Amino acid sequence: MNEIDSGTDSIATVGSVAVQGSIATVGSAAVAGSIGTVGSAAVAGSIATVNSAGVAGSIATGGSAGVAGGFAVVGSAFLVLCAALVGCAACVGCVACQKCRACIGCVACTDCVGCVGCVNCSGLRGAVGLRNVHA
Repeated sequence: MNEIDSGTDSIATVGSVAVQGSIATVGSAAVAGSIGTVGSAAVAGSIATVNSAGVAGSIATGGSAGVAGGFAVVGSAFLVLCAALVGCAACVGCVACQKCRACIGCVACTDCVGCVGCVNCSGLRGAVGLRNVHA
């Protein structure tokens, strides 16, 4: 009987699978799941706010390309809110930009490829939501 009790007790230890069940603490990988916070790269994704390039399409916002005065950002091939840029790649919110690729929110852009939200843009390919466009 002592053998049965000891076997039953050790099952209670196995019964501490409830402790293993505290993998639910690892299951607080939902905290790691607060990579959803990194997922608040959706805040970085608030480039979608820049992506509201339709709003950037409001020349005034694109006009805040003066904010682009932060040419330090220019260092990154990812130019953000740059003003009077020529031949740039992956520009965002450029004003009077020419021959650019993948521009967003450009104003008076010419010969660009894959632009989004441009105003009075002509000769572009892959345009989305643009006015006065000649594809």
